[in-house]
Amino acid sequence: MSKSETYYQELMAHRHISRRGLFRAFVTAAGNAAPKVPAALPAHPLPPGALPDALFRQQCTRCDACINICPMGVLNKHEDGFPQLIIEYASCDGCGLCINACENKALRPQARFDTGLRPVFDRRCVSSLRACNQCVALCPEAACLIGESGAPEIDQERCNGCGECLVQCGQGAVSLELAG
Repeated sequence: MSKSETYYQELMAHRHISRRGLFRAFVTAAGNAAPKVPAALPAHPLPPGALPDALFRQQCTRCDACINICPMGVLNKHEDGFPQLIIEYASCDGCGLCINACENKALRPQARFDTGLRPVFDRRCVSSLRACNQCVALCPEAACLIGESGAPEIDQERCNGCGECLVQCGQGAVSLELAG
């Protein structure tokens, strides 16, 4: 699908991208290395509502319907042809359009929206004299908390893996990993 001007206008109308997030995108776009994933987990993050990896790969026809309908632009085609969830510059808001677009039922409705990703905070977050607390203030699920050590922590039960903490972090101190 060629992405026209209309596509980008609709994308921008759906979600506000902060100046901080846009600047971070330009600065960090050059060298993002892929994390090593344990064998039990999928090779790459799958779209929300995906069946377990082996079943997903059997049922998904790689039609790109989920990729084409995603208003946030967080679904892309992986080199293996299957859709993958990439949260870098926009978060997944759990709209469910990708699930509704999947005619082969490789993506199914969830009782509770969850991407299967979880944030990991590195020490850059608390290395400054004053933590910014953007992740805490802007987490839609109130899953990011400041622990006793002053470092951000995640409430695993509340977190849905939307990636808003990563998008809002101006320090580049947040990464998302598959929950294991």
